[in-house]
Amino acid sequence: MNILRNSLAVVAASALLGLTAACSGGQTAVCEEATKAFTDYSSKAAAAAGDIKGINTATGDLAAQLKDLSGKADGDLQVTLAGMADSWGSLTIDLSDPAAATKLAESGQKVIQATQQLASACS
Repeated sequence: MNILRNSLAVVAASALLGLTAACSGGQTAVCEEATKAFTDYSSKAAAAAGDIKGINTATGDLAAQLKDLSGKADGDLQVTLAGMADSWGSLTIDLSDPAAATKLAESGQKVIQATQQLASACS
């Protein structure tokens, strides 16, 4: 469980770092809201340490926030936020699944790629 939780924390931290370095341009407010969503997620996930249901709920909430933000954005930023919402929405920790760590790692890679696209769209 620690590996899964730590992997999710690393993915969130990577996303947050990418965003804080990239928020500029014409859609700064949306980028700032996305940064806040990741900051809030990090806090919620940390508070839910050891509570898989709490972590999954926080992850689902982040996906919903990113989807809402995509509706406020235009162009590449809109597409990127929608993709991130899908990626985060697919991140679910299921300890009964023997392939959970592998699935989380694969989803984490998709999230990191989407974060890089978001950083580019926000710059």
